[in-house]
Amino acid sequence: MSDPSQEEPQFTDSEGEKDNEALIAELQGKCAQLEDQAKRSIADYQNLLRRTQQEREQFRLYAYEPAMTALLAPLDHFYYALKSFNEKSDAGQVLSSMKMIWTSFMQSLEPIGFTCINPDLDSSFDPVFQEALSQIPSADKAEGSILEVFRPGYSLNGKVLKPAQVSVAIAPNNPE
Repeated sequence: MSDPSQEEPQFTDSEGEKDNEALIAELQGKCAQLEDQAKRSIADYQNLLRRTQQEREQFRLYAYEPAMTALLAPLDHFYYALKSFNEKSDAGQVLSSMKMIWTSFMQSLEPIGFTCINPDLDSSFDPVFQEALSQIPSADKAEGSILEVFRPGYSLNGKVLKPAQVSVAIAPNNPE
């Protein structure tokens, strides 16, 4: 005699087998659907990575395009000035042309936020925008006022790229 608890269950009900087969088929269908969704999600993610990399590369290649486009007019002015000048050119004509080119150049850069820091003489020294290269004793100028601008400075959208280089007045030494 065999132990009834160790006997394998016998399914004799054909409806139970049909229900199980239907459940298995349904689960297999859902599994295939989920596997398809996972594959599509992975492909979408890989495409996103590829597109992002392409966009980064395009940005890197053409990030300076607006600035370079803004410089085309001043470059043309330089070209025409150089082409028109010769050894017999009048110094006043050369100076006038260079001033025109400078103005055109700076106007071209303003739309992208590039500005010149060129402090007025006798204005107060500001260490944020200016670098004092020398201090000169002066009895007739206020202490801390700008006496000379050696080189202008430049900023981009408010950030100082290079401070203006200036000389600043200090109180004279009056030994008595």
